[in-house]
Amino acid sequence: MRPFSESVFIPPAVSLVAERRDMFSAYDLRVSRTFVPSSSAQLEDLVEGRVDVAITATDNLFTWNKSGADLALIGQVESTTDLVLLLRSGVASLKDLAVVRLAVDAPTNGFAVVAYAMMERLGSQRAAYEVLEVGWVKERFEALGQGTADVTLVAAPLDEIGLLSGMTALMHVRDLVPSYPGLGIVAQRSTLDDSVEMLAAYLQALQSAADWLREASPLDVEQELSAAGFGPAAVRSVVVSLPATVAPTVDGLDVLVRLRDSVGMGLDEMPELLQLIDPRAAQAAGLLSPNSEERT
Repeated sequence: MRPFSESVFIPPAVSLVAERRDMFSAYDLRVSRTFVPSSSAQLEDLVEGRVDVAITATDNLFTWNKSGADLALIGQVESTTDLVLLLRSGVASLKDLAVVRLAVDAPTNGFAVVAYAMMERLGSQRAAYEVLEVGWVKERFEALGQGTADVTLVAAPLDEIGLLSGMTALMHVRDLVPSYPGLGIVAQRSTLDDSVEMLAAYLQALQSAADWLREASPLDVEQELSAAGFGPAAVRSVVVSLPATVAPTVDGLDVLVRLRDSVGMGLDEMPELLQLIDPRAAQAAGLLSPNSEERT
């Protein structure tokens, strides 16, 4: 079995199902996971070669490569990420706070861009609130519970847990950008140069898991995901965000560029979006035609 490592904040459903149903082993892979506390730690693991891929907010790719890394989008694990801007309990609205404290992972990339756009849509300009660099989603959620932050972005099941504890959902990403892309699979181009067949096997296993989740009965899906630790809200989120293919797409990158521009965070030297995608693993996996540059 070939060792393979993925860097995650929270393991996505397709990876857990591929593991639980022996889809990784069917492709001769033994997959291990590195759990990271922040996107900066995830970047470091990638560039130092401690992991083969990172499952991360696709927006991170822009600033990571700007910092000198040579990374590419090779796939996706969901069609969208069901993000919710959550307000801590004990506060009825943003207007009730003299100073609003927004908790983010990294202030210049990832889901922070979404949070800024949501705050602007709600009438709060960047100068009107503080940005706290807290860390990954569980730490940000805990900051709301402790009252050390007022608002942050979360996904299922933390949104449901927060609502049950008295927190308020201020906005869903679908209300801001219906076509917001899901988490992407990012790898170093040097890893593709050396291990494209192994990356292809990884994508094939994830595709098998996505296909199983789509084709299995609702009861079987619920039981499988519940056994993997997913609550009812998280199960529903997985089902509605299943990608038709785990192959990479340029469409989501275009959405992110427009979102960045809308909050004044466009990059000075934006690369051609197709240059951020490396289709070789998806092509070797049979998920893209050999002559295709990307999936439209």
